[in-house]
Amino acid sequence: MVTVRMATENDLSKVAQLSELWVAEAITYGLGANTEELLRNCIGEYFWVAEINSEVVGYITGSIHDSDGLAVIEKGESYLEVDEVYVHPEYRNENIGHMMVDELLQTAELNGITRSVIYSASKQWQKIIGFYEKHGFKMWFVQMYR
Repeated sequence: MVTVRMATENDLSKVAQLSELWVAEAITYGLGANTEELLRNCIGEYFWVAEINSEVVGYITGSIHDSDGLAVIEKGESYLEVDEVYVHPEYRNENIGHMMVDELLQTAELNGITRSVIYSASKQWQKIIGFYEKHGFKMWFVQMYR
């Protein structure tokens, strides 16, 4: 059974290991691994972990920002930025990522924040788009390279 809960200091080592695994997978452009020190700054309402049998198998972080006047969010409006979502490869077909995104979005809504954005540099962009569309996200812009 999967449990999604707020991260604690005790989770930092395991989350840092998951972050290193994410980098090793080479599925995201320009990704650097998080250290425990960096992750410590994320502890709070917008840092959640997923665990199975007391083993942390995924994490999500987010942060709150005030819009400077984005094309899709009016100036001065607060919004949630989903910073990182990662699930261990062995557990990716168990809805864990969706559960964590739901928790993060619900936490923001409980705090009166109804707008959110996500940026992804995933090499699996087609899957990522479909994943976030299931949570009501819409495409804002596309940036490509050659």
